[in-house]
Amino acid sequence: MLTRRLFVGLFAGFCAVCQAGQGPAGELPPIQKVAINKHRALEVNNQVFFPLMAWLQDASNFQAVRDCGMNTVAGYWPKSSGTRDVTEYIELVRKAGLYGVMPYHEGLKGHPALLAYIHDDEPDLPQQVSDAQVVPDKRLRINRSTPLWRIVDGVTHTWSVLDPLEGASVTIRLPQPVTAESVAVWLTVSKGLAVARQVSFAADGREVLKVELANKAGQQKFPLAKPVTFRELTFTVHSIYPGQNEWGSVGEIEAFDSQGKNVLLSPPRMEPRVMPARVMEQYRKMKAGDPSRPVFMTLTGYFHPHFGKWTDQQRQSLYPQYIKATDVVGYDIYPIYGWNKPEWIHLVYEATGQLVEMAGNRPVYAWIETSKGGQWTGALENQKDVLPMHIRAEVWMAICNGATAIGYFTHVWKPAYSQFGVPEENRKALAEINRQITRLAPAILAPPPRQQVAIKAEDDTKLAVLARQHDGALYLFAVNYDQRMRKARATITIDGLVAGREVTVIDESRSVKAQQGKFIDEFEPLAVHIYRVEL
Repeated sequence: MLTRRLFVGLFAGFCAVCQAGQGPAGELPPIQKVAINKHRALEVNNQVFFPLMAWLQDASNFQAVRDCGMNTVAGYWPKSSGTRDVTEYIELVRKAGLYGVMPYHEGLKGHPALLAYIHDDEPDLPQQVSDAQVVPDKRLRINRSTPLWRIVDGVTHTWSVLDPLEGASVTIRLPQPVTAESVAVWLTVSKGLAVARQVSFAADGREVLKVELANKAGQQKFPLAKPVTFRELTFTVHSIYPGQNEWGSVGEIEAFDSQGKNVLLSPPRMEPRVMPARVMEQYRKMKAGDPSRPVFMTLTGYFHPHFGKWTDQQRQSLYPQYIKATDVVGYDIYPIYGWNKPEWIHLVYEATGQLVEMAGNRPVYAWIETSKGGQWTGALENQKDVLPMHIRAEVWMAICNGATAIGYFTHVWKPAYSQFGVPEENRKALAEINRQITRLAPAILAPPPRQQVAIKAEDDTKLAVLARQHDGALYLFAVNYDQRMRKARATITIDGLVAGREVTVIDESRSVKAQQGKFIDEFEPLAVHIYRVEL
């Protein structure tokens, strides 16, 4: 038989679902209105709504999305699910009982499943940009993943592909004349590739050196007969050491003046994939086309100084501009899936707080990892597992530091590509996590209480708590986000808490008895506890 306290908790949870705009089975009502309230929460039809999103999914995965307790799909890939465009895709979203956060299309306006629009992904992603002008001859097939400017970037372990290598010619155009006394070539030698053999250099169209290269990697340097002044230097491959492929590559081309300076050197600089001004243009077009829906934007996690991708000055300049160009802003940091570093898990908590501070009154969301199998973290057997405890902790780290929406990245590339490559145990965990969030959404998205609330471990273990007041009760959402995997004995202080008061630990079938102004509980590594205190 249920205890009265447990029955009350279950009944309150049932009511919370209804108040959040979903029925007991999780049905989503047709959207008539979307708004953002003063507590940075999304509202659908005047009821608070907590988006739980899956990224870029084929319609064949929609049932898995729902089974994992998610309520929204975000993003659209052209022709996804055999659709003509996103207006057909959103219909599949609606029929699956989900909401959509979609790229802008005028045909989406007023659609009952359209929650929001979304910018192209990660406009702040750093990319190398070079001012160097390296012009290929007409015969060369350009490999955009190895741009020709790499042969003058000063990085000798990168290369530019010349395809075909034999007969290849590239011209380096300089902004002003330079004088050189020697030239050098860095060859790349790899199994199966052709290697440059006889090459020549021409200064402003006049040949100044023709030489045979050794079939070896590294720098090969040659003096010129006399100093040569030029604005254009043309490098031509006349013959090759044959390989299995007709293409080959060159690491670097150099020319040195009398002081030994490489006068061809043109290091690249880092720029965002899309500059903020361009993103603002896109935002204004979307809002002009349909002001009835908010606009989402996902950034990388590189606003966090941990990654060192931007200088402090660049971060302080770029990110406020991006945030002005959206209504709802999120980010993605995958400590294990993306970096194979569980010890970075605390960054999810820190980054959420940093983005919340920058976002002002805008809602913030975090994308959360769900599996190993990333394409950039080495062989699958060397990748560390993303476990249910990691997913749960990361979700609540984000929520406890201000996130009012959560997204899940479910794509894996290893051992084979899958859009929804989530292991079964993690699917079960996602379902539990998301159903709990949905049930408690009115409390999570409620205003903060009047009372001061704090959490502290006996040692320096990292703990966080989010306090909210809802339906005559105080809700506390607490997480141990310490990357050192420490247990902690935590003291939670609440102004005015009366000694002897029962503190319900939600979904754990237990309670804690309060002392005057506080109560104490134990936290395992990465543990999450949710408390309800009757006021």
